[in-house]
Amino acid sequence: MIRKSKLLICTLVMSMMVTVLPGMTSYAAEAEGETEASATELQDENSQRLEEVTAMDEEGNIYEIADTDGTVSEEVSEETAEEETNGIALFSARSVENKVVNFNTKGNATTNYTDSNGKSGYTNGAYGADAAYLGTTSDGNIKFMLAGVTGTVSASDVELVDYSTVADRVSYYKVSGGRLIHYISQNLNNAPSSTIDNGPAPSYLSQDTKYYSYDGHYFYTDYGVMLSDYQSGCNGDSAVNSGNRFENYFQFLDMNSSTGYSADELNTILNDTLQSKGKNSSSKLWDAGNLFVKYQNTYGVNALLSVGIAINESGWGTSSISQNKNNLFGLNAQDSNVGNASSYYSVESCIIDFMKNWMAGGYLNDASWKNFGEFLGNKGEGINVKYASDPYWGEKAAAHAWTLDENGDSRDYTGVVIEPPADVPSTDEPTTDEPVTDVPSTDEPTTDEPVTDVPSTDEPVTDEPVTDVPSTDEPVTDEPVTDVPSTDGPSVGSGSDGTTAGSGSDDTVTGDAGSNSGAQTETQKTVSDSAGKVTVSGKLSGGAGVTVDMVAPNTDAYTRYVSAECLKGKTILGVYDITLTGELEGEAQLTFHVDAKYNGKDVIILHYADDGTYETYNAKVENGQVTISVKGFSPYVIALNESGSGAGAAAPKTGDSSNIMLWIALLGISVAAAAGALIRRRVSR
Repeated sequence: MIRKSKLLICTLVMSMMVTVLPGMTSYAAEAEGETEASATELQDENSQRLEEVTAMDEEGNIYEIADTDGTVSEEVSEETAEEETNGIALFSARSVENKVVNFNTKGNATTNYTDSNGKSGYTNGAYGADAAYLGTTSDGNIKFMLAGVTGTVSASDVELVDYSTVADRVSYYKVSGGRLIHYISQNLNNAPSSTIDNGPAPSYLSQDTKYYSYDGHYFYTDYGVMLSDYQSGCNGDSAVNSGNRFENYFQFLDMNSSTGYSADELNTILNDTLQSKGKNSSSKLWDAGNLFVKYQNTYGVNALLSVGIAINESGWGTSSISQNKNNLFGLNAQDSNVGNASSYYSVESCIIDFMKNWMAGGYLNDASWKNFGEFLGNKGEGINVKYASDPYWGEKAAAHAWTLDENGDSRDYTGVVIEPPADVPSTDEPTTDEPVTDVPSTDEPTTDEPVTDVPSTDEPVTDEPVTDVPSTDEPVTDEPVTDVPSTDGPSVGSGSDGTTAGSGSDDTVTGDAGSNSGAQTETQKTVSDSAGKVTVSGKLSGGAGVTVDMVAPNTDAYTRYVSAECLKGKTILGVYDITLTGELEGEAQLTFHVDAKYNGKDVIILHYADDGTYETYNAKVENGQVTISVKGFSPYVIALNESGSGAGAAAPKTGDSSNIMLWIALLGISVAAAAGALIRRRVSR
């Protein structure tokens, strides 16, 4: 009997342990899950998403390369294995050895690391394989420098290679034709083939000499000397340009600056460059130069640099994402889910979203977690830190800006506006014509011209001029008035029902005719629907108004609007079918009034067009309101931009602290059962 009692007690204790252990185990798993989730959130906003691994040549052409594992050797040398077995001390003692960190060990996938400030970062070894080896930490992680960032990475995610085995395959710089060319290694099994033009080479670098640098600022002719500087923390002390930091002009140009080119000039430069690259009007960038300047002037985001980003992200406007979704910047296209890229009903709406929400409201916003410097930059500073997993993304976008500027008159780089071609003809022709005209006008005019002038003044002055003036003035007054309604009326009507794909609907709202008339008939005003759910502010005509129909859940329309992939697992705050009556000039501020309990929460907003496509906005709830800039109306969906909200659990999930009380309850039941069994056992005795 005693044995049975002990057996029962042991069984109950084991039961209690089984009950408790899942929670203990899941907390560790959840911690890992949180780390992974955090890393996932840091995945590139758009990692040069051309759906394949790409490289660039000196002319800025983008081409596809094979997506392969770039591991140099599958087996670790006996020496390295012994060092790893004996621990970090040996690595640290021998840190002066010339070694290379190989990040291309898993194909086209991101690798997470921690920078020297303890912040999480990520890179993609398929775009930049090699990094400088700086030693190994006490916990076994590899310390490295890559594209301007110093950090540590798990030894299991990278490969440590002797420099002597890949000396002719690591990345380097060389001056060619007066230009500083960066040769990028994307696979340490091959010589570098991807090249980036960094603009005019500084005078202290010699033609055809190979230079090494992993920060792009200080250059070394000896790889080992560079490593020694990096490892000792005195970056640049032994560089050929010690004390004279180099900065690629467009890579570190303030994105809040403005291009010196007018809308028409940038448009011409862009189209000419597209033609030189063998692209035609099918490119989504064709005729987009004026849009970049237009919204640069609205949101304060540099147009030339923005075009450079668009070229890099869209493969000169030819990628499938740009072609099928009007998405020039790979927005919301992540390494793990390219298909999640945002869709836009026009190229213009995409440029607006990029400049207003992603740049001015995000990467260039001092208050944003995305702000690491308001320039293209690299993995150490600038937009590149969080925007893309390609470590040389900022350099590539800058290279396209160099190309465009040089196809103009280098105005943005030099700051000089060159106008001789326009001045010379205007000076030469008059010089030839006026004297010829002046001579006769001196000889004959005295008798003829004055005589001609007098009659033309006497007779026509009363008849012809009077006839001409009205005939000139009346059409000017009538035609614009006729054009504006015919252009703006239908435009607003279609906008109320949903803007259609393409630039037609955008042009009718923002066309010159509409703008000119708008100055006469439209004024800044604010209108709201009767229920106070939506407010529209902008240049509206006198009789403008707004109505809102809330699309009810469990209807076909509701299901259709919330079925977008980017809304999966998110809490839907509302589906609004908005109609604006009257006329709108330009953009309007559309404000959704939501519950104040969502203050501080990020939301995602989808605006649907008639053809079922949609554009995406990202915003934050402030004072119970969410405001975005729009040009059209129709169905909008607003949802919390966080996953899993509203999802119920049928059973306790491992590591889910919200269910801890349930585990405590189960534990209590087990204890009670054990106590009851013991009491019964004692009574039976």
